Amino acid sequence: MATDPDSVTEQRPPGGHAWARPAALVVACLIIGFVGGWVLRGDDGPTTVLEANTPGSGSGSGAAAGTTTKGTTTAPAGTTAAEAPAAPPDRADVGLAVLNGTDTAGLAGDTAAQAESFGYEGVTAGNAPPGTTGPSVVYFRAGERPAAERVATDLEFDQVRQLPGSGPLSEAAPEGAQVVVVLGPG
Repeated sequence: MATDPDSVTEQRPPGGHAWARPAALVVACLIIGFVGGWVLRGDDGPTTVLEANTPGSGSGSGAAAGTTTKGTTTAPAGTTAAEAPAAPPDRADVGLAVLNGTDTAGLAGDTAAQAESFGYEGVTAGNAPPGTTGPSVVYFRAGERPAAERVATDLEFDQVRQLPGSGPLSEAAPEGAQVVVVLGPG
């Protein structure tokens, strides 16, 4: 007995689960994609770190400065690996002085009071030496950059520089001050 091709009907599984096969295909594709991406991503093997192109770096070409393999940093010959930046000290531990380099009377005292409201203790206020002009600058003594950056952030100053080793500003800075803010008109 021959069947007519126009009279053949498609057999569907009972319960109407026609969506199950495409859904399983989508899930399988997602799993394969995630596993494939994970495998192709690699194992975090050797990573080359390029040196910043800065004046005096000795290499204007951006040559490789070192490699990191599984968390171990190797610096090229003749250099040292950069240390992680130090955490800023507590505000109460920072010896801070504020020097007024403007014609506005009391500006250093007001800024010192503002700093103390942030938690700095015993902030010294005074006048900057004559001839100090320019924008406000946060100066730091050797090794005190993290403290100076914290002060600059708190008091909203942009410029942070190392305190000169000699000269009028160095002489005007109180001896116990690790950080010296010089308020300028600019």
